[in-house]
Order: sequence, then C-alpha cells, then structure tokens
Amino acid sequence: MNHKERVLKALSNDAPDRVPFYYWDVLEFGEKMMSYLGFTTRDELLEFLDVDFRWVEPKYVGPQLLKEGNKSKKDIWGVGYSRIKKGEFGYWEASQFPLQGITDPLVLEDYPWPTKDLFDFNSLNQQLELYKDYAIITAPGYSSPGLFRIVQRLLGRDHFLDVMMSHPVFFRTICDKVIAFYTAFIDDFFEVAAGRVDFVRVADDFGSQTGLTIGEDQWEEYILPSIKAFTSKPLETGAHFYMHSCGGVRKLLPHFISAGAEVLDPLQTRAYGMSPEGLKKDFGKLITFCGGMDEERLLRKGSVQQVKDGVKELFDVMAPGGRFILGPSHKIKVETPIENVIAMYQAAKEWHNENE
Repeated sequence: MNHKERVLKALSNDAPDRVPFYYWDVLEFGEKMMSYLGFTTRDELLEFLDVDFRWVEPKYVGPQLLKEGNKSKKDIWGVGYSRIKKGEFGYWEASQFPLQGITDPLVLEDYPWPTKDLFDFNSLNQQLELYKDYAIITAPGYSSPGLFRIVQRLLGRDHFLDVMMSHPVFFRTICDKVIAFYTAFIDDFFEVAAGRVDFVRVADDFGSQTGLTIGEDQWEEYILPSIKAFTSKPLETGAHFYMHSCGGVRKLLPHFISAGAEVLDPLQTRAYGMSPEGLKKDFGKLITFCGGMDEERLLRKGSVQQVKDGVKELFDVMAPGGRFILGPSHKIKVETPIENVIAMYQAAKEWHNENE
C-alpha cells in the first residue's frame, strides 16, 4: 500500500495497513530539524518521518512581499507582519491590520484586493508529478481557502466581532471580496490539477479551548456559502474536502459532515468536547480525524517517553476501525524538542508492530 492508498483508505471504516501520518510545523522548526538531521530539502525530512501527505501550491509571481532587511513583510491581502525575536527563536506576528477602524463600504471598492494573476498555476504540474504516490493536499497558506481568518487579519482580531455585529453591510462586502478571490483561485488551481489533487483544505478557526467562537446563525449566513463556493470545483474533479478548524468544535461536526467534509483537522484533545473517546464513539464512522498529538504539553514540554506513551494511549482509542490520521494538534513550534517529534512517529509504528 503506497502513501496515497493508505490515506484514502483511512477515509473509510476499514483500517489501512497503518495509521497515516500528517506533519505540520512553523517554517522555523522545519529548518531547525532539517539542519539537525543534515537534510537540505523538506522532502528529505518528510521521507525520514514517513509522512503520507505532500502539499502543493502554485508559484507566487507577484510583487515582493518581504521587506528589506527581512524584518517585516506583507501578505497578498495587505496585512503587515513583524519579525519577533524571542530568545534564540524568531517568528512572524501580524502587526498591521489595513482595514482596522474603517466601516465605510465605499472604501472597499478602491482597496487593492489580490487577484489570481499573482500566481502561476501551471507550476503545479511539476509538483503533482513528483508527489503522485502521496496524498496530495492544497498547502496551508494561500492554497487553503478560508473566510473568517482572512477577515480577522484585515480588521484586527479585537475588532472583528464588533464590525460583524454593528456594520453588517461593510462586513458582508469584505466577505464577498474574499470569497470572490478564493473561488477564482481554487477554480484555476483545480482546472490545472484536475484528478491529481486528493484534498482541498479549507482553513478557518471556529473554536477556542473553551468551545465555539461562532454561532449557528453565522455558520449558515457566512461560512456554509463560502465552503460551497470553495469546494464546488474540487469536488467535481474527485477531490475530498479536508476541514481545518482549531478548538472545541464538536457542536459543528454535524455541520461539517453535512457540508461534505471527510476529514477534520486538527483533533485538539484538550479543547472543550474534543475527547478522543467521545468523538470516536459519536462520529468515528462519519468523519476521519487528523491530529490528536498534544502539541503543547507533550510535544513541546514532555519527555520522549511521555510522547511515546501519549501516542500509544491515543492509538488505543482512535486507530481501531480506521478513520484516523496521526498529526500534531497544532503547528509544531520552533522551541519543540526534535527528539519528541521523531518519537511521535516512531511510537506510532511501534504500536502497529505490537498490535498486528
């Protein structure tokens, strides 16, 4: 069974030869781990860990986004980021929110909205050929469409809810602009990649550690229409819908499933309502869960043995009967011990050897 076959079988109620592996990190951790292992490419790292997924993204061909000195940058939406130094580690943090304090819909007509012309979609062909034996997924970042996460960055997280409730015309106009960009982007993406990409990853965050951050009304009014727009073309080409949302989103699981989601990522086991036992019992035959490995307490702060014990405990619940993919519960942070990440995937293979 190759990587692609293994992942696709995990979408059914029939366990593959082993639980598939997913990997997700901040760029700085990946670079640290590659240096530690003596690798020069990310593919070498993924092969070493025996990861079953590969993500693809069209080449960005627009204006330079990184500012001189590599201390600041902007994304295609005009959101500004600053380089933050924390001890020996560094990371990017959103610091400029271009629509913060604005509520006039007319302003949005002159805003420099991104277009699909910023990307060369034909550049996908080489990647798709290279990764044809893996489960191919649209890359986190520009190639994973989302709505509220983009609007939050444009407005600033602290002002998002106030604008949505107090200035609905302005808020709706922003949403329409984001949906229009991503619909055109994804349609061109899958026009080139038709039949060769296994998953369209839709990425938004609807939960926190304590539960949902949106209501069912907001789901129906804003999110469900955007999901239908983002997934229509991919589903026509045979791709599967992979839903990313952090936090305690148990109450939204029926909505995800009815919208066509076949995978939920990540499984954050310490968030409200997200215990593996309950999710496996109630939804384990309806949707595949990806993640589950506590990124904070175990991967970042635990010992190697604690990581291995955590994997085995998780697998005892989630692995039987299929519909589970191992991965971290969030992006692996730069300060995470490399040994713990290696131990996670090693322990997964050990569990299968012991339970064959």
